[in-house]
Amino acid sequence: MYKQVLIGLGLIGLVGCQSLPAPETKEPAKPAPSEKKEIKTPSGVVISPYDREEIQRKKMQVVVPEQRSTQQFDDGRELPAFKKLMQKTQLAYQQGQWNQAEAAALQAQRLAPQSAETFLYLALVANKKNKPANAEALAQRGLSYAQSNAMKKQLWLVILKAAQQQKDQKTIQQAQKALKAL
Repeated sequence: MYKQVLIGLGLIGLVGCQSLPAPETKEPAKPAPSEKKEIKTPSGVVISPYDREEIQRKKMQVVVPEQRSTQQFDDGRELPAFKKLMQKTQLAYQQGQWNQAEAAALQAQRLAPQSAETFLYLALVANKKNKPANAEALAQRGLSYAQSNAMKKQLWLVILKAAQQQKDQKTIQQAQKALKAL
């Protein structure tokens, strides 16, 4: 009898286990495989897009900020030492002391390397020392830092004078055109 009860409980256990639903495991639903797109570039590189749901592809919009002619450089022009050196440069230039003016302008340039004023005086001194190629190069560099039309005009005048000394017609025409535009 004991044997029959054990067999009966075993059968009930097996039948009961088989009738219970299997525990469900949640697997993320996989999207249907889409066609893989390959993008070929002119250089021969093949780009295969990365297909993942959490990564959204959006076209980028590049917004280029307008360049303002009133852009201010923090170039050190407000330093008292720079102001003093520029006064020294102006005074030496007015007195015709080209070497002293050049030395003071170079020192000022070390304090404010993006100051157009230092390039203007260095170009003026180079013109006075009969070095028109140097004067033109310095004035061109100063133009890249010039913030006002007055400074640009002075630099273009130096370029015009240097170009006239070198008899460079192309640069003369370019300077005259720029001066008319200012």
